Amino acid sequence: MTNDPILFYDQREPYGFFSNFSRHRVEIYGRIWMTSEHPFQAMKFLDPLLQERVWAAMSPGKAAEIGRDRSLPLRADWDDPDPTPEPPYVELVKDRVMYDVVTAQFTQHHDLGLALLGTGHAILIENAIHDPYWGWGSSRTGVNRLGKILMAVRDKLRR
Repeated sequence: MTNDPILFYDQREPYGFFSNFSRHRVEIYGRIWMTSEHPFQAMKFLDPLLQERVWAAMSPGKAAEIGRDRSLPLRADWDDPDPTPEPPYVELVKDRVMYDVVTAQFTQHHDLGLALLGTGHAILIENAIHDPYWGWGSSRTGVNRLGKILMAVRDKLRR
């Protein structure tokens, strides 16, 4: 158990299982998804055909590519405040989706839940230098929302 900050990003590195690209199936929203990246990206859309396209993506990278395609109609409330901002760090609709997906992943895979608990009270940081919202960005001062959501899920598992 450590209390030093834990950085994660690449699923092939230590703590890479914290990445949404980690190859762990997750059951949520009425189906089984290849990775947690898939349902997160799919929920950016209200169109069932676009959600299906993300579900069928052959890799988490392809799922992310579809979800980030701004020529596709992003759901209007994606960046709106979450109507039930619980637990901590769930402030926007997209945060709620991420929290729900991460919770599903770490409760459905007992080994992942134990590994998350094994991080003790360490600060978890997504070392995403190009993403100052979900990670900490190149300045290392970003929001680190994914890391914070993982810590909230860890607290839930601990209880």
